[in-house]
Amino acid sequence: MVAREGSMTKAAAKLNVSQPSLSVLIGDLEYNLKTQLFERLPAGVRLTAHGEELYAFAETIIQQTDSFEKKFHEKEDEISGDLKIVTTPFTGTNWLVPALKDFLKKHPDIKIKILLRSEDFSPIDGDVVISALIPHQPHLIQKPLFSVNIRLFASSEYLKRFGIPQSIEDLNHHRLITYKGNYYTAYGSTNWVLNVGIKAGQAPRTSYFEIDSLQGMFISAQMGYGIAELPDLFITPECGLIEVIPTLVGPTVDLYYIFPENRRNSKKIDKLFQYLLKKGRPKY
Repeated sequence: MVAREGSMTKAAAKLNVSQPSLSVLIGDLEYNLKTQLFERLPAGVRLTAHGEELYAFAETIIQQTDSFEKKFHEKEDEISGDLKIVTTPFTGTNWLVPALKDFLKKHPDIKIKILLRSEDFSPIDGDVVISALIPHQPHLIQKPLFSVNIRLFASSEYLKRFGIPQSIEDLNHHRLITYKGNYYTAYGSTNWVLNVGIKAGQAPRTSYFEIDSLQGMFISAQMGYGIAELPDLFITPECGLIEVIPTLVGPTVDLYYIFPENRRNSKKIDKLFQYLLKKGRPKY
């Protein structure tokens, strides 16, 4: 928990223990292992190389223990009990919750729990994860559900005020709604709209309105703040957004149904997958 939170104080609050006692426990662990696990920083802590190694080992043990307990208490033919699903706030709110209606009617003894995570998906947090592919996880079964495309959308109010862009170059003169501005990860920029059509040596476009929530981007576009890149999965005529430059299609995002390999015989996990696969994505 300390490694996940990057803070003794935050971890202590989540574990419902005092910060000094947690610091003592970490200190005892480091003493017994004869190595430093955390580097103390002014604003928290971060793992050392040895800490990263231990964290990866510990996470594997936790996953195996959690999966064993669930498998131990669940009969293979059982279609009842809790089913915990981890997914993104946007996918969970706009697609998963409405999609589950018929499934819950058919299986009234299943109790669904949905955990919404913007980043840092951990399979140990739930029975199933619905997200993009989680790399380097051979112990997970990752089944494709469907794909979505990133496209540009704006409200009619915005387009009446600022005009309708006809080309990629026109985007240079428009207000752009983005996720954390020109935010870079190990996989590149998260904001395609800031970089599409930009030539080598040119600076990317700048954000007009930044927010670290996909749902927030969606609402900001509805409010007429600017043009946002959004998954076309949830855009309907009723939402009040109009596609901008329809010939311009952004990256494809594949969504997967993910669960531990040792839960492959869980009937309720399989039933939910078959249901969601048949349900598919809403028509754009």
